[in-house]
Amino acid sequence: MEVRQAAPELGVVVTGLDLREPLADPVRAELLRLFRERYLLVFPGQELDADEHVAVAACFGRIASEGLAARHRVGYVSNHRPDGTLGSTTASFHVDYGFFERPYEALSLYGLEIPPRGTQTWFVSGVAAARDLPPSLRARLGGLVARHVVDVASPAGQSGVRVREGRLDETYPHVLRPVLWRHHATGDEILAVWEQHTDALFPMDAAASTALIEELYAHLYRPEHRYAHDWHEGDLLIWDNHALQHGRPDVGTEAPRTLRRVCVGADQDLSIFAARAAARP
Repeated sequence: MEVRQAAPELGVVVTGLDLREPLADPVRAELLRLFRERYLLVFPGQELDADEHVAVAACFGRIASEGLAARHRVGYVSNHRPDGTLGSTTASFHVDYGFFERPYEALSLYGLEIPPRGTQTWFVSGVAAARDLPPSLRARLGGLVARHVVDVASPAGQSGVRVREGRLDETYPHVLRPVLWRHHATGDEILAVWEQHTDALFPMDAAASTALIEELYAHLYRPEHRYAHDWHEGDLLIWDNHALQHGRPDVGTEAPRTLRRVCVGADQDLSIFAARAAARP
């Protein structure tokens, strides 16, 4: 096994392993150590079926189920599969199901179909951003909580404030958590505001909340906190869904783009979305 940094603040690229084979205990322990320290593992050039993908992800915790109706261990992020999610549009930075109390602990994606022009997934480290907060900015965050709500992102392509639409109504999921959130396993501080779901900081008035969120975004999304992964077929990525946020550019519809997804952590209660989907005309 060989390991090199993916980016200065997050991620490692791991080569020399065939993940179709069972991992020896020392290898599993080393991968978990790297995962806890760097939060993203990149395994290029793998040939994994769905069961093998699940087996690798299970090294990092309990496999969660996906889907609104039938619950499955495996899902797809695709711009053309009828069972795929998220289509082709831009996704701003977010934590999957970050508007629930217990978001997935880890996510994994495997490259099945990659467009000839390429495609990316972006990552940013909330841990690195918390670690190098300027003291004057950190001093303003004591006691503040952020509200994370579902489906509030502004339309793709708009500049400026991306997430300031506010809550849709009382029935939609939302959660409050400290702006400086402690990691469930490592205790590391995480700067827990993200473009797609954070709409307010409390206790602050609306104008002050908006201004501070934008100041935190300017610090959080600096280039040194980021990594952009250029996908190839056979790439497997596993990352910490609390420590890192992820997003992507528009992927278009000219060529298929399909990533197989396996999640780790608690199952998410998606009944509200199932009920709303069933109620659509």
